[in-house]
Amino acid sequence: MGFNKRVQAYPMVVLLLPLVAAILLFVTPPDRYSFAKKEPNAVQEQLYGRLAAAGLRGDELATVGALTLGYKEELGKELRRHFQASGAAHVLAVSGLHTGIIYGVLLWLLTLGGHVKPRYENRAGRWTISLVIISVMWFYAWLTGMTPSVVRAVLMVTIFEVGRMAYRQAISLNTIAAAAVLILLVKPTDLWSASFQLSFTATAAIVLFAKHMELYLRRKEWLGTWKGRLFDWIAGTIIISIAAQLGTLPLTMYYFGQMSNYFLLTNLIVLPLATFLVPFGLLSIALGGSWLGLIVSKATWALAWAMNHSVEWIEHLPGSLTYVSVSLPMVIVYYMLFCGFGICIYQKKAVLLQSQLKTTININKQ
Repeated sequence: MGFNKRVQAYPMVVLLLPLVAAILLFVTPPDRYSFAKKEPNAVQEQLYGRLAAAGLRGDELATVGALTLGYKEELGKELRRHFQASGAAHVLAVSGLHTGIIYGVLLWLLTLGGHVKPRYENRAGRWTISLVIISVMWFYAWLTGMTPSVVRAVLMVTIFEVGRMAYRQAISLNTIAAAAVLILLVKPTDLWSASFQLSFTATAAIVLFAKHMELYLRRKEWLGTWKGRLFDWIAGTIIISIAAQLGTLPLTMYYFGQMSNYFLLTNLIVLPLATFLVPFGLLSIALGGSWLGLIVSKATWALAWAMNHSVEWIEHLPGSLTYVSVSLPMVIVYYMLFCGFGICIYQKKAVLLQSQLKTTININKQ
């Protein structure tokens, strides 16, 4: 097996794990490195004011500001507790979910709902659309404070679009590790950031396990039907939620001392609401206090109200939280086992692909 094959079999994220573990265990984090919230920039405050001008008020305004702009100054302690206890805290942190929604909306707009796909396959059209998407996504990252989670997500979008421009598949564990290295080269202290660690472990877990889990659940007889699309959406939400939970659970217990027992229920309710709330919130910002903006803000308010009351209801369900305490060595041991399981999956997949290739070659020879 050559060097390239070894790298493919054992992704960079696995090879980097012992080094990360050694740094976290034996290197003291900087004294001035903090988990304190970043102050919003002037543009964030100005755009938050446009949300208020559109008619949003109270907790609903605070929720929309957090989801669309990363503006968390007005989030009350009680509202934060509802999201944390229900397992929906990730929704308030602008990350892959939010950038994925914006990316999907951008792609839909730039291709007119997919009707200009043949032009997108044209080199000039492909490059134009990809460069517009990359530019808008980085502007959004700057607007929301360039937090590790949003930078990671935008880096992944950038790598994906560059790969699309070159007709290559770009999303893999290696590209996740590459994004992590790029961020740490710019700001090495992000290694100790809870946001950085949670963001990358969740994404790596989704890439590593979600696709394999989805293949086992997909119903072939429903392909192309409304039942199939509904089933795929529900199954996809459950699979991604479980994969992300597997990836972040030890860190969640380590940093916050608790875990949500209804995270699946939370995501089935909150993720669809966020899918509509983010674009409606951005549209409310764009329209401001105009008559159309006031109309759109009514729908935005309704979505935010439904989200806030949903997480509050889930928090008050019996046994919604389990309080636990784990040490850093226990967290690292978990991820060692986690990555070992991932290696087994990759090896099994490689053997299966090799077997299928041999079968295809034998059939062609006959």
